[in-house]
This record gives sequence, structure tokens and C-alpha cells, in this order.
Amino acid sequence: MGTRKDRIKDAIREELLARMTVGQDKDAGQLSADWLYGEFLPSLSEKEIQALEEIIAEMFADGVIEHVGGRRPTYRLTAKGRKESVIR
Repeated sequence: MGTRKDRIKDAIREELLARMTVGQDKDAGQLSADWLYGEFLPSLSEKEIQALEEIIAEMFADGVIEHVGGRRPTYRLTAKGRKESVIR
């Protein structure tokens, strides 16, 4: 069994992947900035925000997500991330 922090990180990763649904439009696989900054971040505790920052860094390092330009950092799935999200 993992630590509490590991469980939080796993839950955040699953939530992010679930939110980046793959569709046919130009935003396919992209995380909604409105949801991330307007709904998700305000609902997190300080420890959960730290875990979010870590999981985003890990997802970048693993090649699962990439940064998309914008006023605020926005993310989308890479080809590897799309495969991973289908497997889950």
C-alpha cells in the first residue's frame, strides 16, 4: 500500500487523464483551463497543490502531457498520453 501522498498523486493523475478526453475537435486531449484554474485548483489543499505540481512534472517527464500556449499554462495529451488514457 502506498503512502497518503502517493494515493493523492494517483487520484490527481487519474482526474487529469479523465478530464483530457480525446475527441475530434481542435482541443482533443486538451485540459480545460477553465476547469483547471476555476474549479480544480481552488478545491485543493496546499498539500494537494504540491502533489499536483509534482504529478504534472512527472507527466511531462514521462512524455504523457505537453504544454500548450495560452494566458495560463494549459496542457494536452501527447500520443503516448492518449494511449495511456485509453488503457486506464
